[in-house]
Amino acid sequence: MRVRTDQKRQEIVNAAEQLFEEHGYDRTSMSMISERVGGSKATLYGYFKSKEELLHAVLDYDVNEQADRLMGEFLNEPDLRQGLVKLGVAYLMRRLSSLPMANIRNVANQPADSNIGKHFYETVLGPAWQRLAKRFELLMHEGKLRRADPWVATMHWKGLTEWDMFEKRLLGAIKGPDPVEIERISSLAADAFLRLYGPELKEQRSNRATRAAIKAVS
Repeated sequence: MRVRTDQKRQEIVNAAEQLFEEHGYDRTSMSMISERVGGSKATLYGYFKSKEELLHAVLDYDVNEQADRLMGEFLNEPDLRQGLVKLGVAYLMRRLSSLPMANIRNVANQPADSNIGKHFYETVLGPAWQRLAKRFELLMHEGKLRRADPWVATMHWKGLTEWDMFEKRLLGAIKGPDPVEIERISSLAADAFLRLYGPELKEQRSNRATRAAIKAVS
């Protein structure tokens, strides 16, 4: 009776990830994966029942491992703006690198009736963004961000940070992430985000209260 191990499972995921990037999902066979791992197809199917199930594992590993790393960098930065800049830089450098782009293309190229994309968003990508939303919600509770819908704030941060870089990379208009440009974009995104969601200063609150009082008696 063969014993399945986490190490072997990860070896299979890593091999599949490499082959999906090199050849694309459709042109990669289970035989190619088992050959890359150095085992039999029977062993491979003992861990994953299908190539689609293996793709789900690749996507889950790619997104969740990186999301946890990025969140760790963000949480460890005492200055909120600097934390947002570092988060933006790390996110874009990863988002625009070859492997995540290959994974996105693999998912996007599936037939319209495939559930791979839907499953990927509902079980991997969506929950990753929800974790950032929960962090923003905590910052709102601590008074470091203005009270708002945490999910909306997260999507605003995503849009401000991605700029048009994702479309350019996806369409081949750029060959890869430019560290200088990404630093600039992430800084601008952090500043814009804090203008939207940064805490109100005492003077701003006082001015707002004054305007409200004037309006009430006019």
